[in-house]
Amino acid sequence: MDGKRRFGPLDFARAFDEFFDELLIDRWHCGVEVRESTRAQVTDLPDRYELHMAVPSAHAQQIEIEVADLRIAVRVPDDAGTAVERAFTFAESIDRDTTNAHWADGVLTIGVPKRKARRIKLSGT
Repeated sequence: MDGKRRFGPLDFARAFDEFFDELLIDRWHCGVEVRESTRAQVTDLPDRYELHMAVPSAHAQQIEIEVADLRIAVRVPDDAGTAVERAFTFAESIDRDTTNAHWADGVLTIGVPKRKARRIKLSGT
């Protein structure tokens, strides 16, 4: 082994997406204040991620959740009337169609299934 890490096309696509997410999305929140003080815990399980976030002053109707290929953004209004946003970027692609959320007793729980690899059969003569 020559000790060099090899990168494939999927690695390039992921790095390209993360670069533009950081450059265009993370830096330009259009009036949304970003705070790191909102407590959150992310658990990496074999088939999914579980995100638990404390949002004691919000109601379920006020919470906004946006899911993209590798990223989830959670927006919650605070007591001052501004929006607090927390964004989470995952190492593996997530299945945004089956992501689910539950809010109870001031805790937001988001189940984020990992996208399963698809096997294909080779056809030919």
